Amino acid sequence: QKDKAMQQIMQMTEISEKETATENLLAAKGFSEAVVTILSDSVDVVVNADDLTESQIAQIEDIVKRKTGVAADKITINVCNNQKN
Repeated sequence: QKDKAMQQIMQMTEISEKETATENLLAAKGFSEAVVTILSDSVDVVVNADDLTESQIAQIEDIVKRKTGVAADKITINVCNNQKN
């Protein structure tokens, strides 16, 4: 059981590192406050924006694919505008 628990901890750490690396790269490319959640076979991405162009969507997908290894059809991108009026 100890080995199984250690494997799970290592897997969770790896996923967390991928999420953080992806969020950092998205932030460096101008997508502020991006949140990346890696699930078993898909990735959810939330970026702070009013709207995204096709080019921006493609850029986000490319970053997520490279950092996580997940195919584009398994990536969900959502926008959230957190600006306070």
